[in-house]
Amino acid sequence: MERKITIEEKEVYHEDYQMRMLQVNHVEGLLEIKGRGADGKSYYDYNVSGKVSLGVLYERNVISGNDIRNFLRGLLAVVGETKRYLLDINRILLKPEYIYYESGEYYFCYYPPGKENLWDEFHTLTEYFVKRADYKDQECVQMVFFLHKETMEENYSLEKVARHCLKEGGEEKEAEKTAPGSGALEDNYVDEDIYEYDKTEHDWIAEQETGSLIMEETENMWTPVKRFLTKHRRPKWGNWDGLYIEEEEL
Repeated sequence: MERKITIEEKEVYHEDYQMRMLQVNHVEGLLEIKGRGADGKSYYDYNVSGKVSLGVLYERNVISGNDIRNFLRGLLAVVGETKRYLLDINRILLKPEYIYYESGEYYFCYYPPGKENLWDEFHTLTEYFVKRADYKDQECVQMVFFLHKETMEENYSLEKVARHCLKEGGEEKEAEKTAPGSGALEDNYVDEDIYEYDKTEHDWIAEQETGSLIMEETENMWTPVKRFLTKHRRPKWGNWDGLYIEEEEL
């Protein structure tokens, strides 16, 4: 029995090179996708059978440090695979409802009409991590604080901030892959050279007109985190426009 989600785009469907590339190749880490057109609109169907979205997975659960490291490894791997197939990494959706988990692996929706910026989207995702973090897990608190802080920097390197967290968590040690929260990881190979950041293309912070407001809101959001870190004396760590989602079982 197949289970899917559908994203609707109010534009005529065009099967470009991205869809053709995805149809003839299996890109590791991307959900299986099918595109179709009807009534002047485009529909993109994703097979999510046997998988659960992050939005559901952490609706009533907290995120541990191990969960975040496991996710970061999956993200680096899928970005590498996407670039290897000459696909635009900015079309990878990083909202919790579009990221799926199954048996220790993370799967991402690749959305051809997407107009978002991967670096912007990842920073927004770190805000979700802040809200769902396990504040009893000191390592997790340190990690989400670091990710959120570093991704506010101009022209930050996604690879560097992710690898910093993996290194701090002892990622170089061999570990067995398990479900979220269990404390073990699997090893994935990622080519470091493919993540060189294009400062000109992705200089998004300079274009933001509401920077001061964002900083003010972020400061308020991080008040409990700073209190936590102060208490434990660890000073070292220092839109989508309402897309329609349809989920059904066939």
